Amino acid sequence: MTEMSRFKIGVCQMLVGADKDENIRNAQRWIRKAAEKGSQVVVLPEMFNCPYENKYFPIFAETFPGKTTEALSQLAKELGVYIIGGSIPEKEGDAIYNTSYIFAKDGSLLGRHRKMHLFDIGVEGGIRFKESEVLTAGNDVTVVETEYCKIGVAICYDIEKYKNVIIR
Repeated sequence: MTEMSRFKIGVCQMLVGADKDENIRNAQRWIRKAAEKGSQVVVLPEMFNCPYENKYFPIFAETFPGKTTEALSQLAKELGVYIIGGSIPEKEGDAIYNTSYIFAKDGSLLGRHRKMHLFDIGVEGGIRFKESEVLTAGNDVTVVETEYCKIGVAICYDIEKYKNVIIR
């Protein structure tokens, strides 16, 4: 077990459009900015390479390794930072997952978290959105070990479901 130490984390928020390559370049710019400001761990948002709509998930989905994960891996190694890659649509077989890839400072894959608690909402006479119509739920809690501390990774609604769980 690592001893906890102080470190700086950069949390990137970004606009996402319908151009996957531009979304990846935009993420790279934000990661670089965070690293330039001293961040040792950089976190991207959910679905940072893809518009957050069911119709886009199959179009933007990648197998691992893919264009997006290769870009994150290379940048982690170049900058010497940990990258928690928000999430992207990941294709494995016939399934599509909402997946976060976590990269070490040397560019190696530390872990992968597939969103476990998909967000489904249907308000009578109002908004309706069901991730489960396109995405498959993951089934594993994800904790990665860094030189600073252990980091638990969750995506969006996973946090709501985890809020009463403490991982030690």
